[in-house]
Amino acid sequence: AVAGKSVQTAEGMQAKPRHPLLEAFIKHQAGQCGYCLTGILMASKALLEKEPLATRKRIAEVLESNLCRCGAHARILDAVEEAGKFMSKGL
Repeated sequence: AVAGKSVQTAEGMQAKPRHPLLEAFIKHQAGQCGYCLTGILMASKALLEKEPLATRKRIAEVLESNLCRCGAHARILDAVEEAGKFMSKGL
C-alpha cells in the first residue's frame, strides 16, 4: 500500500533544519512525557500543511482524539499556532 510513496514520521521532523512545528514545541515546552507527542505532531503537521493559519478552535478540534496526560494542552495549542504562522510565510 505504500510502495512508491513517501512516508513521513515524527523522527523525520528532526532533520536539519528542524521542522517549524518541532521548533515551536521545543520553544513552548509542549512535549512533557512524550506519550502523546508523536500523534499530536503528525496530526498538527497534516493540519498545518492544509491550513497553516488554522484557528485555535480548529487546532483543538483536530487534536481532540490525542490525549495529553500531562496537561500541556495550552502549550501544545500555542506551539501549533506559532508554527502555523511561521509556515504560512513560506519559511
